[in-house]
Amino acid sequence: MTGLPDTVAAALAALDAAPLSRRKAMLAALLLDAEIDRRCAGTDLLAARAALAAAHPALAHIMALAALREGGPRLVLAQVAVSAAAYSQLSEADYMVSLYNGATVPRLMLALPDGTQHDALATLHEAAEALA
Repeated sequence: MTGLPDTVAAALAALDAAPLSRRKAMLAALLLDAEIDRRCAGTDLLAARAALAAAHPALAHIMALAALREGGPRLVLAQVAVSAAAYSQLSEADYMVSLYNGATVPRLMLALPDGTQHDALATLHEAAEALA
């Protein structure tokens, strides 16, 4: 990804290769958070981070995850239902898993304190795009 350090790009690539790895997802989140801090250096850090969070919801989620606060967002493995229309978009492996798993596939999700969940990989990539 243009504009991002090689370490962030490598962490995202490693996560893409192991999409259910909470450890790799957390590493990518922490590296993105560090990149935010690096880009905000020399300014009012809290104000700059708040402005980025307001402008980009994915960055807000990643910053909250990286803060590691009690009761904050966390990475969870969840079974996600697959609609019949979405079957054609599944990989062969996911399709086979869904057949034996009640039309669900495992996904790494970002679980927010309000109970909502977002696809962690998509959120991380959106955050990276916002910084690219």
